[in-house]
Amino acid sequence: MLALDESRSPLMRYPRHHMKFAFLTTLALMLCLAAHPVIAKGKVWTIEARQAKLMQDINDGQKAKELTKKESDRCRSDLADVARKKKKMKSKNDGAPLDEDQKKELEGDLNSISELIHKYKLEKRAQ
Repeated sequence: MLALDESRSPLMRYPRHHMKFAFLTTLALMLCLAAHPVIAKGKVWTIEARQAKLMQDINDGQKAKELTKKESDRCRSDLADVARKKKKMKSKNDGAPLDEDQKKELEGDLNSISELIHKYKLEKRAQ
């Protein structure tokens, strides 16, 4: 066995081939991680699922007294308007699925309702 000189730096205590192996292993690991980037992707929501979720948020908010009855009724009315709009769009398409522009328009309406719900809830927290 080799006697180690205690006066040498900690890096010099190990033979060179161990250092090369550690360096190459680290380099290989970094290359593997860089070659396969992880893309964070959120859940993909359908329009129907978002409508149901927003209705649940409204109901939960009213039960928790985060929304007044008047605010909840307004949000439900807006949500019903979106449902009517979607039904009208589908009837214009003769029952065919909505096209991308129609989906974007409905998503924009649902985003507005979601923002309104959060606005009302935040106003209650600030009081």
